[in-house]
Amino acid sequence: MSFQIKNIVLYGFKGQRRVLEFQPGRLNIITGASKTGKTALIEIIDYALGSSECRIPAGIIRKAVAWVGLRLKVVGGQAFVARRLPTGTASASSDVYYDVGADVQIPEFNSLKQTTNPKALEALLSQHTGIRENVHQPDAGQTRDALKATVRHALFFTFQQQAEIISNRHLFHKQTEPFIPQAIKDVLPYFLGAVSDEHVAQMAKLRDLRHQLRGLERKLAEHESVRGRGMTRAQSLLSEAHDIGIRVTEGFPDTWEDCVEALEQVQRHPPEPEEELAAEGGAFSRLQTERTALTEELQRTKDQLEAAETLVTDRQGYSREASEHVHRLASVKLFEGSATDQLLTCPLCEARLENSKLPELRAMTESITTMETQMRAIEERTPQMDQVVTALRRRMSEAKQRLRDNREAIEAVQASNARLQELHDQSARRAHVLGRIGLYLESLPHLYDTSDLRIEIAALNEQISILAEELSDEMVQERIGSIASILSRDMSTWAQNLQLEHSADPLRLDLKHLTVVADTTDGPVPMDQMGSGENWVGYHLVAHLALHKWFTKKNQPVPRFLFLDQPSQVYFPADKDVDGTMEGIEEDDREAVARMYRLAFDLVLELTPDFQIIMTDHADLNQPWFQNSIVERWRRGPKLVPEDWVDQALGESSETNASTQEEPEG
Repeated sequence: MSFQIKNIVLYGFKGQRRVLEFQPGRLNIITGASKTGKTALIEIIDYALGSSECRIPAGIIRKAVAWVGLRLKVVGGQAFVARRLPTGTASASSDVYYDVGADVQIPEFNSLKQTTNPKALEALLSQHTGIRENVHQPDAGQTRDALKATVRHALFFTFQQQAEIISNRHLFHKQTEPFIPQAIKDVLPYFLGAVSDEHVAQMAKLRDLRHQLRGLERKLAEHESVRGRGMTRAQSLLSEAHDIGIRVTEGFPDTWEDCVEALEQVQRHPPEPEEELAAEGGAFSRLQTERTALTEELQRTKDQLEAAETLVTDRQGYSREASEHVHRLASVKLFEGSATDQLLTCPLCEARLENSKLPELRAMTESITTMETQMRAIEERTPQMDQVVTALRRRMSEAKQRLRDNREAIEAVQASNARLQELHDQSARRAHVLGRIGLYLESLPHLYDTSDLRIEIAALNEQISILAEELSDEMVQERIGSIASILSRDMSTWAQNLQLEHSADPLRLDLKHLTVVADTTDGPVPMDQMGSGENWVGYHLVAHLALHKWFTKKNQPVPRFLFLDQPSQVYFPADKDVDGTMEGIEEDDREAVARMYRLAFDLVLELTPDFQIIMTDHADLNQPWFQNSIVERWRRGPKLVPEDWVDQALGESSETNASTQEEPEG
């Protein structure tokens, strides 16, 4: 998976389109004079592919072009992406148009609208490139964050601007910018294939295994801590048990497990109480039980006495009231012996009692009789109640006496037998020690045998060791070294073909310092210590061609194109360009330029249709293979931006300025 460029498209503000055609899988050359827009092409492609900043040169292009677009050849079809150029002081625009299909047509200007944004575009292009889930974790102690490679990182290896290809200090695109060199070093192992697509999953598995290991080690450490601290604690408890007469072993066990076993035996078979304590303790317990019964009996007797005295008091009161009532009605007895049952005449005043409100004589007589009967019954029972009260008082007195005797007996037992208290204290201490032993045993972990735990930890350690070795930086560096060795073989061969300085010595790509190094008999010679621009351009060329040959052969997730801007500049400067034929250039320089282009042509032919090279230059070599590779020639009129676009943009700008100047003051 990856992509190549089929078209670069410019859209004017009036709806015009400028379409540049490129051939995937071939060498594509744009040759032309200076100031025709060749150098701007890299920035146009970079901006359309989601750059965070528009670096298209200010001037004609920014004034005449509204959108820039790319039609890409992707796996299974084509994709078209366009992006609006920023206006005003904005550094970039978020308006991105994206379309994908089996055969995508270049849209008209009126069809362009925002369908996505640069961040989403980056993810889409990363998928087209074949970049899968990946992450670079910095070494321990590094403060920088983990880095995830995207298509934006892959573009470091696809562009060589005019100023970059001639540099003797910097090999890669944007290497001069802050943080970019470290980012290139971080993502190179992934793009080279030293870190596989499964590396992230394996790293996640390694982190999970290490997390499990830490958990098991903490568990083991807890058990070992219990054993370490518990040994002293267990021996202390055994010592206390021995002090109070509990002995299950002679001396003290040497291991924690033996101490725990001895304590468990103490808990399972606690000592019997002392016989003397049991006997004397039984008498004391009997006296306590007797005192409780006497107290309850005294309370019951007291309650009964209070009830009997209350009843006697109530009877006496009733008897007095009834006696007074009988005395008040004694005069009624004057009517006793009358002949008639219903006397109608009062015996005292001889008044007629008929229709009188006074009670009938018979009713008063019956009332007196009833009251006299009740009074006799009370008088008859009064001696019995007095006897009950007397008996209850005697019983309460006897209960009090027995309580006094019981208390004296208890005090006598306690006072006369100090041994009993001593035995009680000894028994309480034993109970206390046994309780502490039980609490200690209950607090121990359930897993006493840690052998299974140790086996599991050992197995995890072995698994982690194998996986860590496969994922180790040393292993990754070993793979990178192997890849660099293969790259060095091609670089050395091509450097000899280009007749570069030090080409007779082995060359290598120094990925640590991001440069090319020649290993001479006098020591390594990095590119910044090599002389002449011819060597610098040549080593840039062979290094990037070697990388892309590896990317393509190994199907690594890097865009399948390399864009080189003016590689012949050291041989064919712009001030000597008349028609691009290099007729005024020395034969050796013409041959050197031809060798560079032929190297690029042959490599594309070897890798066709999977690799594309785009080159912009002044050179226009009169050789069939070179002429067949030219896609556009910008001389004597043709340019990147058509002249009518420029005239229209400049005309509108002049009219705007003129109207502003003619506007009246105030």
